[in-house]
Amino acid sequence: MRKTVCALLAAVMLLAASASAAAEKILTWNEVNGEKYGASVGAHAFAEKLKEVSGGEMEIDLYVGAALGTEQESMQGIQMGTLDIFRGNAASLPEYGAELIGTTGLPFLFGSMEEFHDFAESGLGRQVLDSVGEAGCGFRAIGWMVEGPRSLFITEDTWKKLGSPAQFSLEDLQGLVIRPGNDLIAETLRALGAETVQVPFAELNTSLEAGNLNGAENGITNYLDNGFYQTAPCFIPDTHLFGCGVILVSQSTWDGLSEQEREWMRTAARAGGEACYAYNLEHERDCEKRLKEMNLTLLEVADPEKWQEVCENLYGQQSPEIRELAEKIRRKEY
Repeated sequence: MRKTVCALLAAVMLLAASASAAAEKILTWNEVNGEKYGASVGAHAFAEKLKEVSGGEMEIDLYVGAALGTEQESMQGIQMGTLDIFRGNAASLPEYGAELIGTTGLPFLFGSMEEFHDFAESGLGRQVLDSVGEAGCGFRAIGWMVEGPRSLFITEDTWKKLGSPAQFSLEDLQGLVIRPGNDLIAETLRALGAETVQVPFAELNTSLEAGNLNGAENGITNYLDNGFYQTAPCFIPDTHLFGCGVILVSQSTWDGLSEQEREWMRTAARAGGEACYAYNLEHERDCEKRLKEMNLTLLEVADPEKWQEVCENLYGQQSPEIRELAEKIRRKEY
C-alpha cells in the first residue's frame, strides 16, 4: 500500500513538473547585428532580467547576427506573429504605420545621447512608445535602446574633387550621391542638397570602392566596426540625427500575456535599455578616441547653423501632432 501511495505521489509530482514546464513561456528574439552591438548587449540584459523577475517562468531564446532573417523579414515576422520580439529602428517605424515615434528621427532634434536618454526615460517617452500599439500596426513598443549620433563619411576621391577642404560645408554636400539608412534620413539628405541611392548594407563597401557612391551615413561605431573607413576615409561629424532602437513585441504575443507577464516584460525592457545605453555611450567615446588616432581625415562642419536652418522645412511638412511633439522635445518638456 505504502509503495502504491509513493508511486502515486511520484506520478503526481511528475505531472506537476511537466505542467510547470509546459506553462513556461519562451519568446524568440532576433537581432540583426552581432554580439558586440549595443542592442545585442541590451537583449542579453533583457533576457537575464526577465528570467530573474519571472522566477524562470519566462525566458528569451535570443538569436543574433540576423540568424532568423533581415530587418525587413523580422519586422514582417513581428506583424504576422511568427516572431515574438525584435529591436526595430524608431525612425523606420512610420514605414509600417506607427507615425508618431518617427518624430525622434527628425534631424538635429537632440543635442547628445544624454538628451535622448532623458527623453526616453520620461513620461513623454513612454507616451511615444505607447503610440506604436495605438497605431494598430501589429507592434507593441515596450522600451528604448538609445544609440549614438549618425554622421556622414565620403571617399577620398570625392574629397579631392571638392578641393581637399579642411572643413566640410553645406555647399560641399550639394549633388553628392549618399547612401541613407532609412526613408527619413533620405528626406533629410535631399533637403540638405545631396542625392540619395539605396544600397544594401552588405554591399556598401563595394559600392563606395567602385565609385557608385560619394559617401554614406551611419554612426561612428558602425563606421569603424564595419571597416567603412577603408573605402571612405573622410569622416564628417555632422550628427544629423541620433539613432534609437525600439524593443518591439508582436501584438499577438502581447495579447497572449497576462498583466503580470507584461509587467515582467516592461521591467526587463528597462534593464535592457539601460545596458544598451551604457554600452553605446562607452563604445561611442572609445570610437571617437580611435578615430583621432587613426590616419583618417576628420572634417568638422564649417556652418552647422545652415544645416539646421535648411532642415526646418522638413519640420514644416510634418503633421500638427508630430510638430507639437518635436517642439516639446526641443523645449525639453518631458
